[in-house]
Amino acid sequence: MKKVFYSLLKSLVLTVTLSHSLPSHGQEETLRIPMTTEDAKSKYSTISMQRTSVHDPSIVYDEGSRLYYVFGSHMATAKTRDLQNWTGVSFPWGTVDTDGTITSNVAPADAFHTHQTRKITIHGETVDFGNFDAAAWNCALPGTDANGKEIPWTVDGNMWAPDIIYNPTLGKWCQYLSLNGPQWNSAIVLLTADRIEGPYVYQGPVIFSGFRSDTDERISFHKTDLELVVGKQSSLPARYKQEKWGDYWPHAIDPCVFYDEDGTLWMSYGSWSGGIYILQLDPNTGLRDYNVTYTGDFDTKGANVTSDPYFGKKIAGGRYVSGEGSYIEHIGDYYYLFMSYGGLEPNGGYEMRVFRSSRPDGPYKDMNGTDAIFTSWKLNYGPNADTRGEKLLGAYNHWGFMNVGERAQGHNSVLAAEDGRTYLVYHTKFNDGTVGHQVRVHQLFLNRSGWPVAAPFEFHGETTGDRQIASSQLFDSKEVAGRYHVLVHPYGQDHAAYEEAAPAEILLREDGKVEGAYSGTWKIYDGNSYITAIEETDLPEWRAAAENIAYGMNSMTTVKEAFDAWMNSPPHRENILNPDVRYMACAKATKSDNGEYTYWEQLFYSDI
Repeated sequence: MKKVFYSLLKSLVLTVTLSHSLPSHGQEETLRIPMTTEDAKSKYSTISMQRTSVHDPSIVYDEGSRLYYVFGSHMATAKTRDLQNWTGVSFPWGTVDTDGTITSNVAPADAFHTHQTRKITIHGETVDFGNFDAAAWNCALPGTDANGKEIPWTVDGNMWAPDIIYNPTLGKWCQYLSLNGPQWNSAIVLLTADRIEGPYVYQGPVIFSGFRSDTDERISFHKTDLELVVGKQSSLPARYKQEKWGDYWPHAIDPCVFYDEDGTLWMSYGSWSGGIYILQLDPNTGLRDYNVTYTGDFDTKGANVTSDPYFGKKIAGGRYVSGEGSYIEHIGDYYYLFMSYGGLEPNGGYEMRVFRSSRPDGPYKDMNGTDAIFTSWKLNYGPNADTRGEKLLGAYNHWGFMNVGERAQGHNSVLAAEDGRTYLVYHTKFNDGTVGHQVRVHQLFLNRSGWPVAAPFEFHGETTGDRQIASSQLFDSKEVAGRYHVLVHPYGQDHAAYEEAAPAEILLREDGKVEGAYSGTWKIYDGNSYITAIEETDLPEWRAAAENIAYGMNSMTTVKEAFDAWMNSPPHRENILNPDVRYMACAKATKSDNGEYTYWEQLFYSDI
């Protein structure tokens, strides 16, 4: 078969050293200056950047100062104007005095006891919010030292993975912060500030986890907002009485907060344990929207719960399969869910995977239509890894002009910027024998199928974006033809043995053939800058493949209705009108238990 292995470098990256462009004075045309490999090597070897080490970096842009910020675990923060040179900054915690003034530089242990939100609305009724001491919940249970001896838990060192967003309704910068406890007794809290650099004041909790016992007063559900959601309870509901909490329920850490295209505010959260969940937030408070209810299916599906009245809707992970640091960004026509699998040590297998959905709350699926939710335990990193999700980056070395190989890339954030470009921001470790980490920024591009591809090198001010690739043909076939280095990010790397991907060389011939480490064919498309490479295998031959999927189109009862909807969507229309496609199949499926969801699908392919 001829397998489409990459479209716009789907899981590979090519060293493009064709040319760069400069404006020619007094002319409308652009002057192209050839750039050789040595030219590129010289260009990159002279780059010197001011690095930063921010763990779990979440990127945000401040329009007022025109600065980008990354906020990370343990209060690490840095800022930049060019996404290349970073300056470390610190943001203070604050508390509100009796006269309304804010005291800055409050110690972490004192910052999360008393919140400012006093009233909330539940189904149209204003009620008292009470006070939820997040620091006390976080430190309710002891931790253990290296010898297994119990030690007191502290907030310091356990403030994880904040996400920052500006809320125009509140007129505040909102920081959603994980307070991680030793045995799932964690909380995600909201802090706000007038300035992006703080001080940040505790407004209230968003979600708790770890209330699994009626007998341990330290983690009593009465100390959480559970009853505000599900009503007064004489005892903890049975579904939460799980000593193996991680098999069933999420861990309240690693928030990602975003507005969808309709202006609804959402928060995804959770890591490992029971999976990644999503909740709607109230833009008027920044906290959970207590007016939104969620169904519960625990009684019928056990540990494979997909929705819960308190925790919300599950969108990924579960059954203690690795997966953390969810980040959702709307790019083009889809919401993309980025996650990190594996362990974050240099030999731990940390790597980024991607899923997408037409809805902010899912379902999220990969390029093969596989759901991001796990219903049984699987090892999803290492030599026998589950291949669910598009692998964005993995351990690699000897690429281009790198001085040291990257390992354990992950816990990323993504910014679809106003400049028309999309940036991938993550922390990475290295194969230099240390456990140190640094922030890296790469551009993201969408291939012809709408899947993100990370640029091969760090961002250094390049100006090409998706719009330019999709709308203009920058080079013809003769210009593209030549020798390239290819870097494939494979599944199943043996990270314990420090296995790394390394580049291989291919030749793109002018006649459309591929030779070298891979053999097959390649094509550049008229009117745009997409390049598709096809690898030869020994399976039956086919030339093009695509898929249109629609979910939740319950009002549509005929093929024509579904077809018309696709034709009104540019990426789906492109698949239908693709001149390389010869065959099409259309299918409809309805969820069997209650008929609530309808799926429509088109498959396209062409033999050779």
